[in-house]
Amino acid sequence: MQKTIRLSSNWTIILKIVIPIIWLSFFASLLLASLLANAIEAPQVANASFKINMIIFIISGLVFFYFTLFRIKRADADGKYIYISNYFKTVRYTLDSVKEYELYDHILFKAIHIHLHGKGRFGKRIIFLPKMIHFKVFIQETDQSDKLKNAATGPKQNP
Repeated sequence: MQKTIRLSSNWTIILKIVIPIIWLSFFASLLLASLLANAIEAPQVANASFKINMIIFIISGLVFFYFTLFRIKRADADGKYIYISNYFKTVRYTLDSVKEYELYDHILFKAIHIHLHGKGRFGKRIIFLPKMIHFKVFIQETDQSDKLKNAATGPKQNP
């Protein structure tokens, strides 16, 4: 397997970049409008409690995105390496540096945590949303099935 295949789902870029940008643009515009609003023309959005609540809401949303969606990475692989990207920087790891692949099966999506032997550029644990067809091919062709673990049931031989 020498050709590089994308292991990540198409949802990765939507969840990591598109949704946070649209969300922040909308609510930051609403906050800006409330800061510039005249109390006589728009008393609902011009009062101080609305502005404070909007600031708290925006900060809470950014903290939520930081600890959930921003942790998702893009993963690509070939026969020797796995490439992890945050869409700004790509890091190459050898397949030997991977300790295990842990599969989490959530209700709406699956997530894979890649555990590395040592700390890498993105940490010791890397999270990505897999495109399961490509991930199964990668596991089978690179003989990585012994490193695959299901988070709910323990070691697993087939994804």
